Amino acid sequence: MDIEIRDAVESDASAIHDIYGYYAENTSVTFTEKNPSIEVYRQSIIDTKKAYPYIVACDETGKILGMAYGGQVRHHDAYKFSVETTIYVSNDAPKRQGIGSKLYTALEERLSAMGYKFMYGVITDDNEPSIALHKALGFEEVGHFKDIGYKFGKWKGIVWYRKQIGSLDDMTLRI
Repeated sequence: MDIEIRDAVESDASAIHDIYGYYAENTSVTFTEKNPSIEVYRQSIIDTKKAYPYIVACDETGKILGMAYGGQVRHHDAYKFSVETTIYVSNDAPKRQGIGSKLYTALEERLSAMGYKFMYGVITDDNEPSIALHKALGFEEVGHFKDIGYKFGKWKGIVWYRKQIGSLDDMTLRI
């Protein structure tokens, strides 16, 4: 399967809405309980791309199979070199085709070129596929918050995974 990774554009908002909506409404891999509107996704693409990459994976027909983007870890200046990453692959995308790996690798390359130093993945602690992906891509577990979220009548924890993606000697962001 040929997979193209490209920058997200505003017209991708509907497909991204549908991909994320499945997880928000049917799973505990995100703590979002109600899928935001397509307009919220459109604005998120615009806002995110001011400082971080927002990318999509497409098949040979142009259908969006997944998305990934970076965002601010916390709202304090000293965190500016660290990025919280988000990745979702469509529930109906072909399995075991490397879509997640290709998306995350492309996101890492873009973030590193922009001068960011660390990627952080925040994962529900029972989301074994995402944990396995992060480990396979060289992330290490750096924190575990047990029973921090409550969804579908159950308490869930999150684990934080981190990967260094840039030299700590060059402190220049290129955004």
